[in-house]
Amino acid sequence: MSNSYNSTTILSDPSSVVASRQVTFETPERMANAINYCFGRGHCSNVLSQAYGDRSFNQDSSSLTEMCEWRIPLASLQHNQLECVVNYRLHGSSTNCNAKFILDVDGTTASTTINLPTTTNGIVNDTISITMPSSNQYYATLTMEVEGDSTTAEVEIYSVMASWKPLTSPLSAGAQYQYDVTEDFYPMGTTRTGVNQSLSSRFGHHMIDNIEIVRQRMRSYLTWSGIYSASSGSSLSVAAASEIYVGVGLIGLFASYPLIPTGFEELQGRKIEAHIRTIGSISFDFFGNRIEITRTAQTVGWTIVTLDVDNATRSERGDVDAPYYLASIEYSDDNAKALVSASPTADGYNNPTTLYPTVDAGNDGNIIGFTLMGV
Repeated sequence: MSNSYNSTTILSDPSSVVASRQVTFETPERMANAINYCFGRGHCSNVLSQAYGDRSFNQDSSSLTEMCEWRIPLASLQHNQLECVVNYRLHGSSTNCNAKFILDVDGTTASTTINLPTTTNGIVNDTISITMPSSNQYYATLTMEVEGDSTTAEVEIYSVMASWKPLTSPLSAGAQYQYDVTEDFYPMGTTRTGVNQSLSSRFGHHMIDNIEIVRQRMRSYLTWSGIYSASSGSSLSVAAASEIYVGVGLIGLFASYPLIPTGFEELQGRKIEAHIRTIGSISFDFFGNRIEITRTAQTVGWTIVTLDVDNATRSERGDVDAPYYLASIEYSDDNAKALVSASPTADGYNNPTTLYPTVDAGNDGNIIGFTLMGV
């Protein structure tokens, strides 16, 4: 079928299309199938995965209360369904407990509210369908709200996940858009690449252009949000001390392994970025970069930082000869003072006296959200 893909027949033999050799028909057919597959399913893995310590992400309020916010990469402007999955437990019994997800793409919003039914624990999921804006965009903002039942039940969240649903086969006819509405991806008509079908030069040009476009698709390497507005009436809960800010204790734990393959330096466009949500300004060290965020004092927002990576100086992952490199918060005196610390406020250490979502001078200069995304 035209523009179709099948994951079982996407591997082709590149040596069969070199000069002076006979071209086997399976090669262009599989090339077309593979590029359709890459556009339809590429990077449709988790863009959000975060788990929580026991009794830390609790909510007993009987109204929806904002708890977390994440920055996530898009798969493309054609992928418009985000599946959200929640692993939770109810302490008590109620049918009035819910988790709401709000998706924002360049000012266009959509949401879904997932009921957390009466059960001791369970996994629930639902899908947000959004009409993508007709503008260039490569990321979205996802906000989570939770409500319990103040009289009979309290919600505890164990983990949250989200992923873009793949496009079904066949892909729609005509030009598709990944992130740039002036840059066309052309699905390959697989009915025109079979045996005894003639190929024009347009096939080769479109294939090269399509590969360059899909190669720029972003994936999520590290996605984190502090838990704010946690509330619990249980004496066993630690919600009152939930992790709101990035602290010194996350050094060594706040890490991921982005892929930096051969030719990374020559890639054009976006390569690897940190999206950081802060209260006011902050300076800290991450992945060999000195990150300087300047924001009006006591204001909250996201800042995008393009990272420079010298992979020659980065440590590889253990003894695996693969281009994955450790991206983490650096062990440094500056970080020990910039990030939240239990140390006394003397000597310049950061010990917030105010808990977000309240914003004042007592919590200015702290990180409440962080995403590392790259190709």
